[in-house]
Amino acid sequence: MEGNDELLYSLQDVLGKYELNSTIISTLLFFFKNPYFGLTIIDRDMHVQFMDKPSEKFLGLEYGGAKGKDIRELVPNTGLSYVLKTGLPIIGRILKVKDANRVSVVYPIKQNGEVIGGIGQIIFHSVEEIERINKEIQELKKEVHYYKEKTFNEYKANYTFNDIVGNSKSIQNAIQTAQKLSFLDIDVLIYGESGTGKELFAQSVHNYIHSNQPFIKINCPSIPFDLAESELFGYEKGAFTGASPFGKVGSFENAHNGTIFLDEISLLPLSIQAKLLRVLQEREITRVGSTKTKKINFKLIAASNVDLKNYVTEGKFRDDLYYRIAKTIIYIPPLRERKEDIPVYLNHFLKTINKSCKTNINDISNKAMEMLIRYDWPGNIRELINTLEQAAIKAWDSKVIREEHLPQHILFYSREGIKKNPSDNNQNIKQEIKTATGEKNIKQEIIETEKNLIVSALKQMEGNKRKTAMFLSMPRSTLYKKIKEYNIDLFLKDIE
Repeated sequence: MEGNDELLYSLQDVLGKYELNSTIISTLLFFFKNPYFGLTIIDRDMHVQFMDKPSEKFLGLEYGGAKGKDIRELVPNTGLSYVLKTGLPIIGRILKVKDANRVSVVYPIKQNGEVIGGIGQIIFHSVEEIERINKEIQELKKEVHYYKEKTFNEYKANYTFNDIVGNSKSIQNAIQTAQKLSFLDIDVLIYGESGTGKELFAQSVHNYIHSNQPFIKINCPSIPFDLAESELFGYEKGAFTGASPFGKVGSFENAHNGTIFLDEISLLPLSIQAKLLRVLQEREITRVGSTKTKKINFKLIAASNVDLKNYVTEGKFRDDLYYRIAKTIIYIPPLRERKEDIPVYLNHFLKTINKSCKTNINDISNKAMEMLIRYDWPGNIRELINTLEQAAIKAWDSKVIREEHLPQHILFYSREGIKKNPSDNNQNIKQEIKTATGEKNIKQEIIETEKNLIVSALKQMEGNKRKTAMFLSMPRSTLYKKIKEYNIDLFLKDIE
């Protein structure tokens, strides 16, 4: 009875606040009768104090026949002698028993810090079971590797500074500035009109130093207003109706140790601008539905095709956020300010278009080149590529792109430019070619040409601005801006 009382006291001491109930008692019985794992208990002299029935049967013993026997006589090299000497367990030992390889674990039994015995258990009855588990582990590793590769490719920047084409001084200055900023742990703002290659520069800045780290692109206008915060900063499970039960990692967390690119940052809601400012200042985020903050390391590259200073004045953009991101600026000049690059772009992209369109065009006629150089390119490089694709398709069976292969709006633009000075056409053309090689500043001439073109187009479309914008392949907002800038609205009153 005294021994039972001591056992009961010891069990209650181990259980602590947990009660000794029928479930606990059944678990203790299962430990000794477990049909899945063999169990052997020895004392400090290596004598068996307990062995489960299946193990005894496997060794050819009667029930209770192992009691008092030296374990080394029954199963040599169990590792229990090592456990008794060192007091250290051995996990995952290959044990050979009667020509059968099994996997065992052995533990020391301690009392008041002294080793008084040992426990041996068979956890796998054959090496084949280990091989099966190992195969499953290898498959799991492959799956993890696949998703890591998928994530890396999804959040990977593809372009480098080698992909930026252009020989003009202004574009080379932009490249040099961007390369210098790549080395600095500082946020960057890229200014440039639509189609100038802002994302190309952003990816190049990232890849210059951090090519093995994630590059996360966020197109600010495409983020739903009510989901903007959760998309950028993530959310905890159950944070709002319709939220994933597992929560979600936000874009800033995904950009940890890499770069996050906020394209068209001018269109980010004011409420999110305030939260973004704090993230930039503290370099930490708080998920929606959580009170815990998480430190993150990232480089921010923001891009805008509008003057953010004007947006600040109009109350559309926070001034504190502007001064935070505008410490370093990369300005990408529009194509009309560096017309010497046009022949370079045409030659470069024509090779790519030949592959994609299955054409074999190797030249552009002088007349067509003059027209392309004259044109103002409001859509910049993106429009130039689109124009070249159209011309290549029209010139399918030819090896030369000629005047008749160019889109109508470029032909119209060229004709209107020639009409300005009909008595001196040849000189005008020669001068524009010189301009394209950097021998003259054509900024004022471009302004006059653009103004005349818009006026002529408005006349042809009888003052209809929507049709005029479509005819010129120009965004309507840009047309309205040009009309106001060139005081063309006075001319419109005469039409009306």
